[in-house]
Amino acid sequence: MKKLFEIRPTKNKARKKKYPYKIVFTDGRKIPLPSQYDFDDSSFIRRHGCIIAAFYMGLRFAGEKKSMKGCLRYLQENHPKGRHINCNLQQVCKSINELTSGTPAKFYEKISKEEMKKALKAGHMVLYTEKNPIHTAVILWNGRKFKRFSDGKYKSVTVAWEIRKRCGDGWYGGCVVVKKLV
Repeated sequence: MKKLFEIRPTKNKARKKKYPYKIVFTDGRKIPLPSQYDFDDSSFIRRHGCIIAAFYMGLRFAGEKKSMKGCLRYLQENHPKGRHINCNLQQVCKSINELTSGTPAKFYEKISKEEMKKALKAGHMVLYTEKNPIHTAVILWNGRKFKRFSDGKYKSVTVAWEIRKRCGDGWYGGCVVVKKLV
């Protein structure tokens, strides 16, 4: 099976710190991989930016462009957090659907291993929250392996392992499947 995307290091020295890699798809789309800990000017992105990075990558995957600060601003202005520190994946899913044409994102409260594998092998992106500590990550299938993206890094994983790490928290838990809009 052919590769669906390649992961390339960023060559632009000004962007390399905040976006160390970019995911280049065979259809020409490019998604920069943000490193939340290298955003000096916004302490909220540094401390709680994993959900914003996932939102940023999901938007780019669906074909809409917004900066990391723009994503943070949009979530803060349009989705109240109540007593929680950060937004949740339901709000991210709703935001992706509001900003793009059609409804590319679907929220699952508890996705099964088979459903997640099927979505990934169909070429979709999965945003999910893991536990201990609560952290949001992104998974893609490159045609050979499942790749997990988080904090400006990537690694090969298995779906079974990621399902075991899934967060069951009522506010932060869940999973979003983002479909590629053609």
